[in-house]
Amino acid sequence: MGYVLILAEKPSQAKAYAEAFTVKSRQKTHIELAQSQLFPQGAIITWGIGHLVELKEPKAYDNRWSRWTLGSLPILPERYEFQIAKGKYEQFQAVKRLIRATDIVINACDVDREGSNIFYSIYNMIGARNQTIKRLWINSLEVDEVRKGFANLRDNRQDLLLYEEAKARQISDWLVGMNGSRLYTLLLKAKGIQEVFPIGRVQSPTVYLIYQRQREIESFVSEPFFEVEALFTSEHGKYKGKAKVKEPMREIVQELLAKHQIQPNTPGVVTSVTHTDKRMPPPQLHSLSTLQATANRRWKTSPANVLKTMQTLYEKKLVTYPHCLSKKIRWT
Repeated sequence: MGYVLILAEKPSQAKAYAEAFTVKSRQKTHIELAQSQLFPQGAIITWGIGHLVELKEPKAYDNRWSRWTLGSLPILPERYEFQIAKGKYEQFQAVKRLIRATDIVINACDVDREGSNIFYSIYNMIGARNQTIKRLWINSLEVDEVRKGFANLRDNRQDLLLYEEAKARQISDWLVGMNGSRLYTLLLKAKGIQEVFPIGRVQSPTVYLIYQRQREIESFVSEPFFEVEALFTSEHGKYKGKAKVKEPMREIVQELLAKHQIQPNTPGVVTSVTHTDKRMPPPQLHSLSTLQATANRRWKTSPANVLKTMQTLYEKKLVTYPHCLSKKIRWT
């Protein structure tokens, strides 16, 4: 048995893993680790650059799909094929060579379905077979956590399920985008609109929600209403009170006051006092979505910028994994 091959999702992640061990050498496409208790035969860390492989374009399946025509729709390949992503051939070939030369491969990509998809799409594209695959499952790049994670590797059963889920989503995105974009672009072109209209499984419903909200804002008509407020004088000072009244017309409020014979100096009697203890728990930690919403509300920062910032902080070991949905920290 030779070295252990560790596949990270990106170079910065690979560098963070390497900091937890003794580095023997650094190459353009990988980092070689010295022998250690965890890796008696040594280990090599290599990386993707995000997705090293991607789904092929429609024209790769059938020449009919090279042109945008209504007659060529729908685009439904019998099987979905992948290709090396543009500009990433050299790194793919390096990963391919390293994986084929070892018996043990560790998936050290991000701990989510996209990380699983990145690993297995590369692994399957390489055509590797019969290797033992382990999964690194950590939410922090701190040195101690990295070492602990490599000392307690998981099997890949859950990882395969995450991969199948991510692959199904990837293909559904492709189908909606390739068919929907062509369909709407061609239909609108027939009406004289000479633009490309990209359609996306998430993008299009989101844009429609924004459109609906804008229409509601534009069509909103404010309606006046009247409430009853009074300044009360008591033995211990003055305080303001508000009645549980909200009426569309002033006359209704005036009739209500007249009915109960309430004048500006009418004395009142406090018939009951209710004391209620309220407990306010401390706020939970942020998930990525709540942090994005808070940052946008306070500083008008885009969700993409928040994610980019959090990813940078994570790689600098200042925050935990940003894509985690949990708002709690597990006690270990």
